[in-house]
Amino acid sequence: MSLTSSAITQLAAAAGFTGSDINAAAAIAMAESSGNPNALGDNGNSVGLWQINLPAHPEFAGWNLLDPQTNAVAAFQVYQAAGNSFAPWSTYNTGKFLAFLPSSAPVTIDASTGQIFPQTATLSIPPIAPAASSSIWATLAIAAAILFGIGFVLSED
Repeated sequence: MSLTSSAITQLAAAAGFTGSDINAAAAIAMAESSGNPNALGDNGNSVGLWQINLPAHPEFAGWNLLDPQTNAVAAFQVYQAAGNSFAPWSTYNTGKFLAFLPSSAPVTIDASTGQIFPQTATLSIPPIAPAASSSIWATLAIAAAILFGIGFVLSED
Protein backbone atom coordinates (compact mmCIF):
# COMPACT_ATOMS: atom_id res chain seq x y z
CA MET A 1 0.00 0.00 0.00
CA SER A 2 1.37 3.41 -0.99
CA LEU A 3 0.23 6.75 0.33
CA THR A 4 -0.63 9.69 -1.92
CA SER A 5 1.40 12.88 -1.98
CA SER A 6 -1.54 14.62 -0.36
CA ALA A 7 -1.57 12.16 2.55
CA ILE A 8 2.19 12.50 3.00
CA THR A 9 1.88 16.29 2.94
CA GLN A 10 -0.57 16.03 5.85
CA LEU A 11 1.85 13.79 7.75
CA ALA A 12 4.69 16.26 7.17
CA ALA A 13 2.62 19.20 8.44
CA ALA A 14 1.49 17.25 11.51
CA ALA A 15 5.13 16.35 12.26
CA GLY A 16 6.15 20.02 12.35
CA PHE A 17 7.26 20.99 8.84
CA THR A 18 5.97 24.43 7.85
CA GLY A 19 5.64 26.62 4.76
CA SER A 20 7.11 25.31 1.54
CA ASP A 21 9.16 22.81 3.57
CA ILE A 22 5.95 20.76 3.88
CA ASN A 23 5.90 20.20 0.11
CA ALA A 24 9.64 19.55 0.01
CA ALA A 25 9.39 17.01 2.83
CA ALA A 26 6.52 15.21 1.11
CA ALA A 27 8.40 15.21 -2.20
CA ILE A 28 11.46 13.73 -0.48
CA ALA A 29 9.33 10.97 1.06
CA MET A 30 7.86 10.15 -2.36
CA ALA A 31 11.32 10.12 -3.92
CA GLU A 32 12.76 8.00 -1.10
CA SER A 33 10.00 5.39 -0.74
CA SER A 34 7.48 5.93 -3.57
CA GLY A 35 5.00 6.59 -0.76
CA ASN A 36 5.36 3.08 0.66
CA PRO A 37 5.36 3.31 4.48
CA ASN A 38 6.80 -0.24 4.65
CA ALA A 39 9.78 0.53 2.43
CA LEU A 40 13.12 -0.87 3.54
CA GLY A 41 16.32 0.23 1.83
CA ASP A 42 20.06 -0.04 2.30
CA ASN A 43 19.82 -3.72 3.35
CA GLY A 44 17.08 -2.90 5.85
CA ASN A 45 19.01 -0.02 7.42
CA SER A 46 16.75 2.70 5.97
CA VAL A 47 13.13 2.49 7.07
CA GLY A 48 9.76 3.90 6.06
CA LEU A 49 8.51 6.83 4.04
CA TRP A 50 11.52 9.09 4.65
CA GLN A 51 13.96 6.14 4.71
CA ILE A 52 15.33 6.98 8.15
CA ASN A 53 18.82 5.49 8.18
CA LEU A 54 19.28 3.68 11.49
CA PRO A 55 23.10 3.48 11.48
CA ALA A 56 23.19 7.27 11.01
CA HIS A 57 20.35 7.84 13.50
CA PRO A 58 20.49 5.16 16.21
CA GLU A 59 18.26 7.33 18.41
CA PHE A 60 15.30 6.01 16.40
CA ALA A 61 16.16 2.31 16.81
CA GLY A 62 13.25 1.63 19.19
CA TRP A 63 10.72 3.63 17.18
CA ASN A 64 8.06 2.08 14.95
CA LEU A 65 9.38 3.73 11.81
CA LEU A 66 6.96 1.73 9.65
CA ASP A 67 4.16 3.85 11.13
CA PRO A 68 3.77 6.82 8.74
CA GLN A 69 3.31 9.50 11.42
CA THR A 70 6.15 8.17 13.56
CA ASN A 71 8.40 8.19 10.49
CA ALA A 72 7.34 11.78 9.73
CA VAL A 73 8.22 12.85 13.29
CA ALA A 74 11.62 11.16 12.98
CA ALA A 75 12.17 12.89 9.62
CA PHE A 76 11.36 16.25 11.17
CA GLN A 77 13.88 15.60 13.97
CA VAL A 78 16.54 14.66 11.40
CA TYR A 79 15.72 17.86 9.48
CA GLN A 80 15.98 19.98 12.65
CA ALA A 81 19.24 18.34 13.71
CA ALA A 82 20.66 19.23 10.29
CA GLY A 83 19.92 22.91 10.92
CA ASN A 84 16.47 22.88 9.28
CA SER A 85 18.00 21.38 6.16
CA PHE A 86 17.06 18.45 3.95
CA ALA A 87 20.75 17.72 3.28
CA PRO A 88 20.63 14.31 5.05
CA TRP A 89 18.48 12.90 2.20
CA SER A 90 20.24 11.82 -0.97
CA THR A 91 17.11 12.44 -3.06
CA TYR A 92 17.27 16.08 -1.97
CA ASN A 93 20.97 16.41 -2.77
CA THR A 94 20.58 14.85 -6.21
CA GLY A 95 17.41 16.80 -7.01
CA LYS A 96 15.38 13.61 -7.50
CA PHE A 97 12.72 15.01 -5.14
CA LEU A 98 11.95 17.82 -7.61
CA ALA A 99 9.93 15.42 -9.76
CA PHE A 100 7.50 15.01 -6.85
CA LEU A 101 7.03 18.69 -5.97
CA PRO A 102 3.73 20.30 -6.92
CA SER A 103 4.29 22.41 -10.02
CA SER A 104 3.46 25.52 -7.99
CA ALA A 105 6.12 24.85 -5.34
CA PRO A 106 8.94 27.39 -5.82
CA VAL A 107 12.56 26.36 -5.34
CA THR A 108 15.88 28.16 -5.46
CA ILE A 109 19.09 26.60 -6.75
CA ASP A 110 22.45 27.76 -5.38
CA ALA A 111 24.46 28.18 -8.60
CA SER A 112 27.80 27.73 -6.85
CA THR A 113 26.97 24.37 -5.25
CA GLY A 114 23.96 23.15 -7.23
CA GLN A 115 22.13 22.66 -3.95
CA ILE A 116 18.35 22.99 -4.16
CA PHE A 117 16.31 24.81 -1.54
CA PRO A 118 12.60 25.35 -1.07
CA GLN A 119 12.08 29.06 -1.66
CA THR A 120 11.53 29.89 2.00
CA ALA A 121 14.97 28.57 2.88
CA THR A 122 17.74 31.11 3.38
CA LEU A 123 20.71 31.06 1.05
CA SER A 124 24.06 32.49 2.00
CA ILE A 125 25.70 33.43 -1.27
CA PRO A 126 28.78 35.64 -1.06
CA PRO A 127 28.76 38.84 -3.10
CA ILE A 128 30.38 38.62 -6.50
CA ALA A 129 33.26 41.03 -7.10
CA PRO A 130 33.47 42.85 -10.45
CA ALA A 131 35.41 40.80 -12.98
CA ALA A 132 36.87 43.80 -14.79
CA SER A 133 40.57 44.51 -14.32
CA SER A 134 42.05 47.92 -13.57
CA SER A 135 43.14 48.32 -17.22
CA ILE A 136 39.53 48.04 -18.35
CA TRP A 137 38.54 50.68 -15.79
CA ALA A 138 41.33 52.94 -17.05
CA THR A 139 40.13 52.48 -20.63
CA LEU A 140 36.58 53.36 -19.62
CA ALA A 141 37.80 56.46 -17.77
CA ILE A 142 39.73 57.64 -20.86
CA ALA A 143 36.72 56.99 -23.09
CA ALA A 144 34.51 58.98 -20.72
CA ALA A 145 37.00 61.86 -20.69
CA ILE A 146 37.18 61.90 -24.50
CA LEU A 147 33.37 61.88 -24.78
CA PHE A 148 33.15 64.66 -22.18
CA GLY A 149 35.77 66.64 -24.10
CA ILE A 150 33.92 66.18 -27.40
CA GLY A 151 30.71 67.27 -25.74
CA PHE A 152 32.44 70.35 -24.30
CA VAL A 153 33.92 71.33 -27.67
CA LEU A 154 30.57 70.88 -29.43
CA SER A 155 28.81 73.01 -26.86
CA GLU A 156 31.28 75.91 -27.43
CA ASP A 157 30.04 76.51 -31.01
